[in-house]
Amino acid sequence: MPSTVTAFSIKIVSPGDAGIELTIARDVIGEWNARNALDQKRILLPLDGGEAGPSDSDLMIAFFCGKTETPGSSEVEIEKLLLTGRPALVYFSEGRSDLIGARMSPGPVLEDFKKRYATAIVASYGDEKELRATLARQLDATISNHGHFKTSVSSSSSEVSVAVPEAPAEPPASSTGALSSCAQTILSEACDDFEAYIGRIKVGTLLRIQANGKQLVEPQTPESIATWDSAFHELLNGGYIRDAGCNGQLFQISTTGFEFLKTIGKTPVGYIAELGGM
Repeated sequence: MPSTVTAFSIKIVSPGDAGIELTIARDVIGEWNARNALDQKRILLPLDGGEAGPSDSDLMIAFFCGKTETPGSSEVEIEKLLLTGRPALVYFSEGRSDLIGARMSPGPVLEDFKKRYATAIVASYGDEKELRATLARQLDATISNHGHFKTSVSSSSSEVSVAVPEAPAEPPASSTGALSSCAQTILSEACDDFEAYIGRIKVGTLLRIQANGKQLVEPQTPESIATWDSAFHELLNGGYIRDAGCNGQLFQISTTGFEFLKTIGKTPVGYIAELGGM
């Protein structure tokens, strides 16, 4: 039977070169989903740059990384979001965009931003470790405490009907055969995750398959979505993964899946390894 889960869109923007920052933001959002989605019955959907406007986003995460960079057009988007009563997390780099090398100070730009946009959370970071920890802490606090997320369904979020994919009672005989490259990638990434989790959510034309803190469906084109979705169901229907709850949006590698991984030289990590691969 279809279940409902509240989906919140998180827009990630950067007017500069913030490749590592964008990856960290997607990872932190994925980790939040893995920890909380099952209990809270809600999912955070990371959307890059042009995928959504301020009116379509429940929260915005913005990065400013250039030494002389000013907010510019991104500032307008943040202002529009704040005016609707929704939150924004804004981060200014104290280092080069690759997060290594000599530190610098965002100085007056950061302080001016704090004064003009008091309802936004504004912070700076010096390296990857500091950014990851700060963003994880502030994202969790925002989702837990901000009024926009306390309503059961916000004005811009949506209750999504999610059909739980059904796996066969017993894996078919072909389950020990070869897997497609995308299916193997999903399994391999999940094998490197501490809890061997795989997250999957499809809303409209958007598909997210996450494993080991990575969003695997890239780019978001019809061809790519069809390929990865087929690979996911290849694993599910073959008995390589099993439903782990969260309205059919969280999965774990099954015993059959771990047996297959052994044939390609992969072994589980974390407590899954201690349990002998489930």
